[in-house]
Amino acid sequence: MIYLDSCALLKFIKPEKETDALRAWRQALPEGTELLTSELASLEIARTLRRAGVDHQKVPYFVGQALRGVYQADLTTTVLARAGAYQIGRLGSLDAIHLSSADPFRLEMTEFVTYDLELARAAGGLGFPVSSPS
Repeated sequence: MIYLDSCALLKFIKPEKETDALRAWRQALPEGTELLTSELASLEIARTLRRAGVDHQKVPYFVGQALRGVYQADLTTTVLARAGAYQIGRLGSLDAIHLSSADPFRLEMTEFVTYDLELARAAGGLGFPVSSPS
């Protein structure tokens, strides 16, 4: 199982320098590899696209494309409570929600994919197998 945060998922629809490497990485995954993110990713991707000036009528399509084939873990009160309990001073709220969403799957997780340096640092410190295909 592989967790992808919002900044990684955005690279599938908004070309950045790591996009080609990330796409190649995903295509090379064994068939049946489970991909996971938080329900939060849908909101973050939509807001990022809207801030970038993408036509509001096209945003749902692009969000769907970014999340295609990726299971979204429910954003529950348990996830939020766990996110609030992390004792990492520099960890932002949204990053904490990503970590908290991934936490129940930690034993099955082979990679936690992010390009956010603070999130990568926090995830690594908590024992997640962090990667940033590039």
